[in-house]
Amino acid sequence: MKNSLISIPREALAELLQASGSPLTPEEYAASLPELSTYKKYAGRAWAALISKYCILVVAILSVVLLPILGFDVENLIIVVGLATVTFFEFRVHSYFRENNPKAPSLGYRNQSCFAAAILIYCLYHAFFTFQFSAQDMNLVEENNLIDPNSLKSLFRLFYLCIAIIAGGSQFGLACYYRGAQVRPKA
Repeated sequence: MKNSLISIPREALAELLQASGSPLTPEEYAASLPELSTYKKYAGRAWAALISKYCILVVAILSVVLLPILGFDVENLIIVVGLATVTFFEFRVHSYFRENNPKAPSLGYRNQSCFAAAILIYCLYHAFFTFQFSAQDMNLVEENNLIDPNSLKSLFRLFYLCIAIIAGGSQFGLACYYRGAQVRPKA
């Protein structure tokens, strides 16, 4: 058998396969096993998940600490719950990669893709649908000739679009990096 960690005589493997009810021959069984080099990528992914989980944990803790200051409205509560969920699954992704669990790449991809989508939705929503000045703020800006209100709206829109591209794009890049370690079945 190729790439085996433990040598086993062909006859003994044939007996084990037959006893387990497997229709495979020892050669077919050996061909169905993933290459040992398949899991070499997992160490790098585990390191990336380690960094990611602690970064997300810091942001999740900050969101909980700042919740009383920002207010207990529905949007802020959704953000806190979403960050807690992403953090929980990122801890699992890290442990799966450390344990060479083949579920790690798909779980990591789903977790980070959902996180990237949430960032994108949040930023696009705020960039195009929610930004409004109150009448009092508009009067203050116009009276003091601070900045053109339309320019200010454009700056806020640009800010949210940059966050969407940078944060959402980096999270989706991490998702693709995780998925790159996926074990592909042999044809």
